Amino acid sequence: MTPDVNTILVNLPNTISAYTVYNLDMSYTIVLNARLNYERQLLAYHHEMKHIENGDYDKQCSVDLIECYAHACR
Repeated sequence: MTPDVNTILVNLPNTISAYTVYNLDMSYTIVLNARLNYERQLLAYHHEMKHIENGDYDKQCSVDLIECYAHACR
């Protein structure tokens, strides 16, 4: 089951599409870059949702390794 997920738009630097915060109430907040167009925001949202669905925030490995698997690096 997917936990509760909130989404907000924030003006972020152009180098950051989105990021996710794990909240104290065991929900997540996806922060999307408001400066991106709708299509890029949607891609970023789906990317962050995959991290949530894959349980990446519970893993005990480096962020670089998690991102590598998320982008199919081998």
